[in-house]
Amino acid sequence: MANGLPDELIDQIRNENDIVEVIGEYVQLKKQGKNYFGLCPFHDEKSPSFSVVKEKQFFHCFGCGKSGNVFNFLMEKETFTFIEAVQFLAERVHISLPEAPTKRSSMSEEQTANLEAHDWLTKFYHHLLKYAEDGKEALSYLKDRSISDETIQQFQLGFAPADSKFTTEFLEEKGFHLQFLVKAGLLSTSDNVHFNDIFRNRVIFPIKNHLGKTVAFGGRAVHGEQPKYLNSKEHELFRKGQLFYNFDLAKNHIRKQNSVIIFEGYMDVIQAYQAGIKNGVATLGTALSESQVKLIKRYVDQVTLCYDSDEAGLKAAYESAVMFQRNGTNVKIATMRDGLDPDDYIRQYGGEAFQRDVLDVSDTFMKFYMTYKRKDFNLAVDSERIAYVEHITKALATVESPIEREYYVKELADEFNLSTDIIHHDINTHKNRMKRNNMDNVNNYSNTTVTAPVRQRTLRAHIRAERQLIALMFHHPYIVSKVQQELGVQFTQEAHRVILTHVYGLFEEYGEVSVSELFDKISDEHIKQLLTEIAMIEVNDAISDAELNDYIMTIQKEVSNGDYLRSLKRKQKEEKDPILAAKIGLEILNIQKQLKM
Repeated sequence: MANGLPDELIDQIRNENDIVEVIGEYVQLKKQGKNYFGLCPFHDEKSPSFSVVKEKQFFHCFGCGKSGNVFNFLMEKETFTFIEAVQFLAERVHISLPEAPTKRSSMSEEQTANLEAHDWLTKFYHHLLKYAEDGKEALSYLKDRSISDETIQQFQLGFAPADSKFTTEFLEEKGFHLQFLVKAGLLSTSDNVHFNDIFRNRVIFPIKNHLGKTVAFGGRAVHGEQPKYLNSKEHELFRKGQLFYNFDLAKNHIRKQNSVIIFEGYMDVIQAYQAGIKNGVATLGTALSESQVKLIKRYVDQVTLCYDSDEAGLKAAYESAVMFQRNGTNVKIATMRDGLDPDDYIRQYGGEAFQRDVLDVSDTFMKFYMTYKRKDFNLAVDSERIAYVEHITKALATVESPIEREYYVKELADEFNLSTDIIHHDINTHKNRMKRNNMDNVNNYSNTTVTAPVRQRTLRAHIRAERQLIALMFHHPYIVSKVQQELGVQFTQEAHRVILTHVYGLFEEYGEVSVSELFDKISDEHIKQLLTEIAMIEVNDAISDAELNDYIMTIQKEVSNGDYLRSLKRKQKEEKDPILAAKIGLEILNIQKQLKM
């Protein structure tokens, strides 16, 4: 029994949750050889150093050194306890868990209560929208915006009553203190006697984290109150710059399509989702942040920005596009005719037209950039025309695709009656300047120390032999019996002996050795790190008896010599005759010299 649950059940849950699929919901993984690689979700990086080994069901980051099985990943990523990780994965594959001893949550009591309050309010608001007399006007508003009952249910849309006493009485009945709810940003008060629902008389949009738990609300005024949209204030579980609206429902569609559409408003997302465009998310009333850009980068290579077509929307699209471009993400910008926003466009022309005439014909970053920057120059004046061309050639120097670059070079040359050779010369000048700057940056660059696995060839022969044997046992279970018979646990390294003991236990129970299960058996972090390094060793699919015997003999010799050396050192220490002690010391030195050779 582990954590109150049978080991067999934990093994079943682990085996039915493919680590590649689970981690793939957090990281964009690309297969290279036998393994999968992506950007590490535990530290910032631009080149993938995060590896997932499907065959052995474990992960390892060569950058920050974190490693483990599917349980360890969730415990690290979500700050789950072990039992929370088990429960999450059991629910994911529809495995029912028996009653188990309750384990302390990884969240504080206040955070847990905060989530519970938001959950109860989500249900309360949703019920009022669908069934209460007070919610009829809000429901009519949504119906007028062509939102179906199914979509209302899907997004758990709701309505906050105009009379705050209904909200406060409901939450008090559920055991929440009003002062706590003020701190959580759900109620307000000016005198600690009268309490108001922050979102009273508004259509409610629950804002959920990536796990589908409500952490905040967005409220839309029904009668023209100001502000028109109101979001919850930030708290420990809600940071506007770290979340997207609808990310919980969209993330699997984003991963499968390797593409995400970023909107400005909740209704844009909902309308698109209802029309079958399900990989859309929205920012939360603030400008796109670096954290959000990095989050998207870990999931996809392709981003489409679909903001309002007014001046503010264009400015926001430009600033967001620059951030994605700087982060190495391929970004496109969708534009709509007639000054419509995405919600209006879909309602007027339909989802298929939106996909075909807006999303599918989105501008590349360079095309959008060239158009957007025109407003900064008076192209009726020669000097301004020249300045604009020079500005665009500098931007073209950053375009990696020769075909795309050539396309815009010709477009620029045709419009301004210039030679393409002149434009290419200008581009090459900028490229050479950037190359020199990059070299300077590389020379001055300092980064976090990278913890890479110890290279096998730098280890002494017997230690290398022990690790190689353990790695071989992961691949070829039939070797376990031979090693156990020939060596038992007589390995020279204590950490190796710990691993070996668990290897024998797993083999005896299952007839094979699972690296993923080994991670659950071992608690020492240093030994887990060593286990990762050993599991990453490349071994041949076939192993000869001669090679296997050579590893065993190397270890046996070291064990034997080690015992003899220890006995000689004891004898030397106890010897009274200095001449004999010196002779023993010389023998010790000769043996040590041979071992080093």
